[in-house]
Order: sequence, then C-alpha cells, then structure tokens
Amino acid sequence: MLRRFWSVLWVTQVVGVVACSADADRSDLRASVERASSAEPDAGASAAASADQVEIVSGVPDHNRDPAVVAIAIGQSGLCSGTLISPRLVLTARHCTSRTVSAVACPPSGVQVLGNHKPSSLAIIVGDDVASGHVVAHGIEVVAPSGATLCEADIAIIVLDQPVKTAKPLPVRLRGAARGDRVRAVGFGRTGDGAAAGTKLVREHVRVLSVSVAELTVGEATCQGDSGGPALDEDTSEIVGVVSRGGPSCEGPGVHNIYTRADAFSWLVDEAFAKVAGLEHDGDGGAPVSQPPKGTKQKPPTDMGGPCEKGADCAAGVCVTDPEGQYCSRPCGTGDRCPTHYHCEPISSASGGKACIAVK
Repeated sequence: MLRRFWSVLWVTQVVGVVACSADADRSDLRASVERASSAEPDAGASAAASADQVEIVSGVPDHNRDPAVVAIAIGQSGLCSGTLISPRLVLTARHCTSRTVSAVACPPSGVQVLGNHKPSSLAIIVGDDVASGHVVAHGIEVVAPSGATLCEADIAIIVLDQPVKTAKPLPVRLRGAARGDRVRAVGFGRTGDGAAAGTKLVREHVRVLSVSVAELTVGEATCQGDSGGPALDEDTSEIVGVVSRGGPSCEGPGVHNIYTRADAFSWLVDEAFAKVAGLEHDGDGGAPVSQPPKGTKQKPPTDMGGPCEKGADCAAGVCVTDPEGQYCSRPCGTGDRCPTHYHCEPISSASGGKACIAVK
C-alpha cells in the first residue's frame, strides 16, 4: 500500500513536502464524518431537526485547547507536529527526525530510513500558529526504533536542550484504541491538496476504522504538516496514536490515514524518560522521571452548541438547524453517546443518520 508521509518541507516558507508541496501560513485538518450507526430511522419517523453533515470537513482553530501539541521546524526545510510528554520530551513520527526515501510502501520492500537529521536542527515551536509562535527549545538527542523501515514503527521522541514550561505535558495511554473508538486529531497540517500549513487546528469525533498490532487507521483527519501529531482520547486527552502516513491525497472518497499506536511503544517512552532522569528535577522546572498522571478530566467537545452555518464550520462536521437556531453538533448512534443536555435523534440530511440534538 503506497502512502505519502505527512511532513512539510520548507524553503524560507513552506513550499514543498516529502511527496508534495504546501505553504506555511495556514492549515486545516480534513476528516470524514463517520456515521456512528448504520441503522436508519423508522419509516414513519420524522426528524425534528435538519442538519448539514459533511464528509470532508476542515478542522477548526484549536484556540490553545491543546497547548501540549507543538510544531517542529526541521531546519529550514520541514514542518511536523508533536506532543510534549514531559517538559524535556516531544513525541512525534520517526520520519520527522530522519531522512527517508520519497515514496514508502507498506509492507516495506527495502530500506526506508537513509539517515537522521541533526537533533539540533529540530526546533520546537509553541503557540497556535507557526508564524506567530515561539521557538522554545531544540533537540539534543532522538530516541527511536533502530530498524531501517518505518512501517509499523514510525515513532520517535525528541530529547530537548531545555524544558518547555509553557504547556502541561500529556500522558501516553497504555490501553490501545479499539475499532469504533472516537479520537481528537490535532496538528499544524494544511487544509488539503494544494492548500497551506502552519496553524494548529483540531478535528473531533474521528472514528477509528481499524487497528493492527502497531497501527490504527482513521478516515480523513490529517494532511501534510500533521506528521507526528497526536490522536487524543476525546475525554482524557491521553495520547493513543502518532500520525504516520496517509494518501494518496489529503481529501476525497476512500482516503485513509495511519497512526502509529503509542501504547505499542511504551518501552520507547520508558527509555526516553530514563534518558532525561539525570537532567533537571521537577522543582527546577525540568524533566520528570515518569509520565504525567493518567488523564481523567472530562473535556467537553470543542464547539458543541456553538454557532454555525454549515457542517464545515464545526469540529465534528455537523451543523444542526432546529426551531432554536443553528448550532454545531456531532454524529451519534448505538454505543456513541451524546454529551449531557443532548439526545441522539434522527436528522433530516443528505446522508441521513442521527445527531446529538439539544434538549429543550
């Protein structure tokens, strides 16, 4: 299966990518809105609300919702995303820290990793936009699997030269994602084929389509520049995956994107924490020797109930119209519950299905 890797190459500004080109000033996440239930409404049922529900949907501005998700500038030639798992550690994709062949087939037919970037060339940028963000650290070492291929091993951890104190790190979830789970995708990737990159956006309620021993697959949720960015547990913000590859394009029917499972590489996380154990202590704002505590805080949906005019205005791709007005919602169905104050109801839309409707 031929896939393109989602890191963006820069020349002053972003003008190229490992397999295609982009700009470095803005980005969106693109994703499929997967209906949570295949059940159709009863023949005699009439939907009380209508909805604009889109299959291809841009992400919405993150607005500092996920400050631990950072941009990684690769010298003057590339852009990736990553996540702080410690003030001294950034989890990302291995192809963001390495020189690789331009086209990667999985399963591999030969060597894919040609060498490594100098860790010092990896600059960590915090903020919601690369153009206005701040470089807060550089790499001093990279911890990654030792093989010469990327398939089912596209993961790496950058050890930083100084602690990042402006964002609370996120934990890696030890339990892997399952088919049908919903995740939140965050990254600095571009809007779609031919669009721009560099702004942090979030795409919510992205359905996990399949899971293998070391990878998980979703629909449209990432594009160039999102490489290394996380798939987060919707409720706890724990990291369940790292963007590896996608294609053959960013958008359109049948597009799938592959994440490396973070839980499958818990040993790599332990190794990275061991390396920073001798640096600074917690009290000095340095590097803790273990992961952040398991995430438990329930995080409400980004824009549930917020104003909208069309599905693409909403993080989950659903804009409901009912007698109370128009507001962002999300798909729902069997096993896919709505937040408090919302009920799962049939909707009148081109794609049918159900959505979370505000309780009157």
